[in-house]
Amino acid sequence: MKHARAVVKALADLGDDVALAPERHHAAGLLAGKDGAADPLGAIVEERGERVIDRALAGAIVLDTTHAKDGLVDVAAAARAGAASSAKKRAREGDLLVSRLRPYLRQIALVTRDVARACGDRPIACSTEFYVLRPRASGASLAFLLPWLLGDEVQEVLAAAQEGGHHPRVPRATLLALPVPRAPAKRRAASSAEIERALADVYRAHAALARALTRVV
Repeated sequence: MKHARAVVKALADLGDDVALAPERHHAAGLLAGKDGAADPLGAIVEERGERVIDRALAGAIVLDTTHAKDGLVDVAAAARAGAASSAKKRAREGDLLVSRLRPYLRQIALVTRDVARACGDRPIACSTEFYVLRPRASGASLAFLLPWLLGDEVQEVLAAAQEGGHHPRVPRATLLALPVPRAPAKRRAASSAEIERALADVYRAHAALARALTRVV
C-alpha cells in the first residue's frame, strides 16, 4: 500500500489567499446555504487599479475612511482636510468605495454624479484603505449593492472576516467572494435608480444647509 507524499511549506510560501485564521473561515460560512441563486461580488465588480500621484495628487480631493459612511461621501470635509502626502487610489463617478479597515463602522459609499460635481475638475483620490470597485458591465449602476452591503447580515460577515489586531482589515478575497443574491436586471436597475434619487436628495439638502450656514446674520 502506497502512502501519500507529504509536502512541507513555510507560512511565507502559502500566499495571500491562504489564511489560517478561523475568523476567515467562519465568515465564509455565514452566508452559505442561503436560499436562492447568487453571484460572487467579484463577478459584478472589479477593483480599480489607477493611482493619483505627483501633480494630480496636489490638486485632488482626498477621501479617507472617515469621509465615507452609510452610502454617502462627505466631500466638504474632504476638501477641508487638505492635500495628501502619498500616492492614493483613483475613484471616478459610479465607483463603489468599501473600507477594508474596521468595516463595522459602515464606511461604504457610492461616488455619484453629485459627488463628482462637487469635486469639480479635481481628481478624486482615496485612501489605500479603500477598495475602489467599478462595475464590470459598462454603464451599470452599483447603487443596488448599498443596502446589501450595509445590511446586518453582510455587516456581520465583514466584521467576522477581519484579520489583524491593532488595525483589523477585511481581505480582498473575502469581500469579492460574498454571494450577492441574483435578481432580475430590471429589479436591480429599479433599486439603483431609487437609491440614486434618495442620495441626490440628501446631497441637495446638504448643499442647501451649507449655503444657509454661510449667510451673515
